[in-house]
Amino acid sequence: MTRSSPATLAVAADYADAMLVARRAKNVLFLLLLLILLGQMGIFFAARYGHGLPFRPDVAASGNANHAVLFFEWFTAVANFAGVVLPMVLAVVLLLIVTIMLVGRLVGVSHVTSAFCWSVVLIVFLFPWQSLLNSRFTQAGISPTTQSIDSTTPADLRPQDVRPPGALYTWPELIRDYDYPNAAYLKWTRFVAYPFVMLVILFMVQARSSRGLRFALGEAEVHVEVTTTPAP
Repeated sequence: MTRSSPATLAVAADYADAMLVARRAKNVLFLLLLLILLGQMGIFFAARYGHGLPFRPDVAASGNANHAVLFFEWFTAVANFAGVVLPMVLAVVLLLIVTIMLVGRLVGVSHVTSAFCWSVVLIVFLFPWQSLLNSRFTQAGISPTTQSIDSTTPADLRPQDVRPPGALYTWPELIRDYDYPNAAYLKWTRFVAYPFVMLVILFMVQARSSRGLRFALGEAEVHVEVTTTPAP
């Protein structure tokens, strides 16, 4: 029977403490991102179905409704900033966990590595690219920089927005498009399906990383299938 030396036990405890700290940070980031995505979806449904809320300046409403819309605008601005920064921080935390597990030769590293890869996908699709890019065209070839476009301009002569969007919408984008017709499937995809897919990816990141950490910390057992080869 062999016993581990005090130095070995101290190193193992240090690895465990580091992973516990990283897990707490990961859980906090997961909750914040979950709040951002659910909040943006909730604001969209409030704009579309919350009759009486003055989402457009020409709509008169009570003072409480105006305060609610101001809060929604503030939350959207904060969500756009946090939605860019927090996924990057989450990816860094997951990369730190992977490094600790590789150095310590701990089990479960494949699950956390998978979570890290999905977190990179989350970064790419959450980023509000429509705020960064500036790409528009008109069907008749009229440039909006050379000719004025107003409400009297025919729809086929107005510039069409062809910028690939991120899952996080901006406030001007919401005000412009929230009351689209029910048959506009691309808009439903933009404001509902797209954020929902990001929610699914976020839960995948959380589930895979949590599973790998449970294996590494000894909170769950790794099931290994043993196959026997028949003797010749």
